[in-house]
Amino acid sequence: MKKLLALLLTLAMVLSFAACGAGNKEDAETTAADDTAETVEAAPVEAPENPVIRLATTTSVNDSGLLPYLLPTFEAETGYKVEVASAGTGAAIGYAKSGDADLLLVHSKKQEEAFIEEGYASTERLSFMYNYFVIVGPADDPAGIKDLETAADCFKAIADKQAPFASRGDESGTNNKEISIWESAEIDPAGESWYSSLGSGMGDTLTKANEMNAYTLTDKATYLSMKDSLSNLAMLKSEADDMKNTYSMLGVNPEAEAFADAEVTINTEGAQALIDWMLSDEAAELIAEYGVEEYGEQLFFLIEE
Repeated sequence: MKKLLALLLTLAMVLSFAACGAGNKEDAETTAADDTAETVEAAPVEAPENPVIRLATTTSVNDSGLLPYLLPTFEAETGYKVEVASAGTGAAIGYAKSGDADLLLVHSKKQEEAFIEEGYASTERLSFMYNYFVIVGPADDPAGIKDLETAADCFKAIADKQAPFASRGDESGTNNKEISIWESAEIDPAGESWYSSLGSGMGDTLTKANEMNAYTLTDKATYLSMKDSLSNLAMLKSEADDMKNTYSMLGVNPEAEAFADAEVTINTEGAQALIDWMLSDEAAELIAEYGVEEYGEQLFFLIEE
């Protein structure tokens, strides 16, 4: 009897272990299935046939942090990789004219219209957002520009005081805007001892203006992004009627006459994909949010149709 009881206990234990093993197997299979589901959901987007888009752009949308903020979302959603060449508008357009860019994002209407007239553009001038130029300078404002009405009035006061002024001097959109303001003020500052033409980008110009205790014209977003390192400068004039700064995109035309005898390959499909995304509701929402958390205000604004 004792032997029979022992045998029955042993059999019960074996069946119990088998049941546990089956349960663990089920759990393992369920976990594996869950892991597979997660892997499918997180799978990367398949890269397009030509995945690289060469974007030539002005320093302001790059130095301000806007492009580094936007492009990772576009790349994650589409599989494209955007190579950014950041320079003044004149230099950026030069890249496109030499076939070294698929798309332009710039802010100089006169230069953009010339680019189109010369047959280099595959699209119209797609103006989609703006911000404001601002005049920054020494916090004590020796030229007394803070309460003046327009940028032209401010430039007149700076010239009258012969206060130091740092110009980008690089044929960028900002430099062209500066020149147009001097023209409105009927002043030619070139060659004046108080006027320095630096031939540098926006970030470098702000750094040098800070060192020189000089006034300069900049886009607001770049100034705010660098403000902590510009201890000698204050924003003295902003959002005047003559200081609006409009940004446009232009695709590069692979059939441009200038490319006829050159081995130029333009990623037209990729450029159009980036244009479409930048004009989308998703990008509009991201652009509207940029700067609010870090600087307490919106830095770029969508042009309402």
